[in-house]
Amino acid sequence: MTDMTVDGPGASAYSLAELARAADVPARTIRYYQSEGLLPRPSRRAGQAVYDRLHLERLRSIGALQSRGLRLQTIREVLGESGESTSDVADLLGPEIAGAAWLATSARTLDEGELADLLGDAYPDQVGSLVSVGYLERRLGPDGRGVWYCASVPQLRGALELRTIGAALELSAWASNELRARLRDMSELFVGRWIAESGRLYRGTATREDFDAKLERLRAVAWQSAAHVMAEEMGRAIQRSDEIRERVVAGDFDFGAGLESAE
Repeated sequence: MTDMTVDGPGASAYSLAELARAADVPARTIRYYQSEGLLPRPSRRAGQAVYDRLHLERLRSIGALQSRGLRLQTIREVLGESGESTSDVADLLGPEIAGAAWLATSARTLDEGELADLLGDAYPDQVGSLVSVGYLERRLGPDGRGVWYCASVPQLRGALELRTIGAALELSAWASNELRARLRDMSELFVGRWIAESGRLYRGTATREDFDAKLERLRAVAWQSAAHVMAEEMGRAIQRSDEIRERVVAGDFDFGAGLESAE
């Protein structure tokens, strides 16, 4: 029934199977989103469920937010009934981020089904490797049952994506640790400079209360700026890869014990 005209804002009609293919989301997941209030129920036509373009856009928004580590409960709060975010941070980050709730921690506890959905084709073959390099940890839940703990869903997703282009999980874990360590140092440097410039170049008080009140926008700027600069500099580094190869051969880089153990 794809591309049939329907009444209302959705311009196309989809069966459940067609919507699943268009959104690249399993049909069982679509049903689950409906039961959790994340996705509106379909209309009915001749006893058949009919989905429209708004359902497809909503599924894509959910996927974009999940890729940044947001929990489904948080996504529901961000998108609301209409699927539109009301946060001013969305204006800064753009519609792809779609809300301030990405500020929530990226750590997640998952049952076996949720882990399978998160890993996709990498489940179950790569579970052991993800545990060994630190992306996953087996824990006991409140009810005494085994659960999976992921300290950073975005970093795990990044590792799986890099694996598709030939980067071993050990190499991704090393890169993740290096990135976090360097960004931690830079963040402390920036906050230190704002404290030093309080009353001059920075017109805030630079107290904990002052920073807490502005945390949402500070983290939004950090997200946008760091991602943009990193993407630009990665492109420049790739263009200079022949020069960098010569420096590697000359021993100019100290990769630390983490990478050596991966080799």
